[in-house]
Amino acid sequence: MQYLRQAGSDPSFLIKALNEACGELRHALYGVPRRRLLEYASGQDEGWCLLAVAAHMRDVEAGFLKQLEAIVDRRDGDIPHVDLDDIPLREDYEHEDEDEVLEQFHYYRRHSNYVLWDLSPGQWERAGRHPYRGRLTITDLAREMYRHDLEHLWQARRMLDELASR
Repeated sequence: MQYLRQAGSDPSFLIKALNEACGELRHALYGVPRRRLLEYASGQDEGWCLLAVAAHMRDVEAGFLKQLEAIVDRRDGDIPHVDLDDIPLREDYEHEDEDEVLEQFHYYRRHSNYVLWDLSPGQWERAGRHPYRGRLTITDLAREMYRHDLEHLWQARRMLDELASR
């Protein structure tokens, strides 16, 4: 955990890690048959399927981008809530094309990274007011997204391993 605290404070590390998450997810899901993408996992991942993971990561990224833009556009303003723990409802993603979901995730992440790349070191400490958590800086949000990515990339790996064992 100490490594995460140290690495998660370096803007260049965070940008690199955030940039790589899309490719990691795309690589993990490449070639998985659609029926397998829609199979629910068991155990600690119960309620999730691989397509839900991808849709969730895309939706959270869209919210993260809105948070970043809110902070950059108006210093110490309100930022929208993004539910990092929300399990998407099946009807919200089951008819979506997995390649399109991954492409949309990539699109939002690329734009988030553009915002981050343009920040000076001091701007990483700009903050907004989250409705439940109070003051959050851009560094706080980027670190949170980094951890969120890791959590769901490990989740996808567990789920793929479970599918392979069936």
